[in-house]
Amino acid sequence: MIKNFTLIQKVQLTYNIFELIFEWKDDIDMIPGQFITFLLDNIWWRAYSILEAKWKNITLIIKKRELSDWWRWWSKFICELGVWDVLKWVWPAWKFFLQKNNKNKLFLGTGTWVVPLYNQIIWSIEQRQDCKLKLIFWIRASKDLFYIDKFEKLKQRYPNFDFVIYLSSEKIDLCEKWYVTEFLIPKNTKSFEEFYICWIPAMIDSSVKMLKNLWISEKNMFLEKY
Repeated sequence: MIKNFTLIQKVQLTYNIFELIFEWKDDIDMIPGQFITFLLDNIWWRAYSILEAKWKNITLIIKKRELSDWWRWWSKFICELGVWDVLKWVWPAWKFFLQKNNKNKLFLGTGTWVVPLYNQIIWSIEQRQDCKLKLIFWIRASKDLFYIDKFEKLKQRYPNFDFVIYLSSEKIDLCEKWYVTEFLIPKNTKSFEEFYICWIPAMIDSSVKMLKNLWISEKNMFLEKY
């Protein structure tokens, strides 16, 4: 069923990443990890993972692309919306679900691909899952960093949550150098039982291969390829 969403708040997190909060008339029911699909005039459709859904509001984080990026340029249109603008959308969907158990969970993501992982982590915390949660977050440079303050607050408030940030192009305090896959070695992964990865297909395939080499079964890997 097609519904209308109204943009009620827009925050620029970096030079090209925006936090957008939309409102609908009823409460929003979703499974942690799902996405929402916008129906855009003359563009067809575009799906974005949900960062947070509370009451009648839904929060997204979207990277603004330019017109030269021929298959993602519609994000420019969404990020340039004004408050009170309305978009058509269809209900949350997809199958990248957080498992309802108390197994220790490792999350791997980069850029705005971290959105469904964040959503899953928050849900796990709110549901009081008795498990260890760790986010490995990769960004190219410090100018691309966002939500670090939120990660830090979660870490301080909930002892079962931790995170590590990797920067591939520079070295700064509180961040590791190189790539998220640098974390995938036996001493770092041995305490985790489930692995959630949201990334481009090539990098997911690389991560899966590394995990298999550590004798981790694919049945314990949950993947979202964009």
